Amino acid sequence: MNHTETRAAEQPAWWTAQPSSGWERIREAVRRDWEQTKHDASWKLGHELNQNVGSTVKQALNRQDIPPFDGPNPALVIGDWDDIEEPISFGYAASDVYGSQHPEWDAELMGLLRRDWNAAHSPADQGWGDAKRWIRLGYEGVV
Repeated sequence: MNHTETRAAEQPAWWTAQPSSGWERIREAVRRDWEQTKHDASWKLGHELNQNVGSTVKQALNRQDIPPFDGPNPALVIGDWDDIEEPISFGYAASDVYGSQHPEWDAELMGLLRRDWNAAHSPADQGWGDAKRWIRLGYEGVV
């Protein structure tokens, strides 16, 4: 009896020996996170995979590709100041306009800011997805 068959025998009746493809994806993302945790904890185990909670969640939700077994995630590259100055200043200015109605970052505020950002930018410019985190930093005054 292999490990999967043994585990299936220990599970409730609704459990199947063949996990869904969704579980396989989540399992692999969490396994990578565990390898990174072992590496980061200086246990001299695991591998440097450039894996963090954000990449684990994105991989589990199929929003980011999972690299091969021991392959690291691509390095997170933060662009030049010129790449982030505009979205940060946009967020900062937006806090003057929306701050009294939205003192906290929430879904309604994001919708308003996405609308405003997209109205002011052509598709060739930096998109909302790339700008959102910098806009939020400016809005919350973290910078």
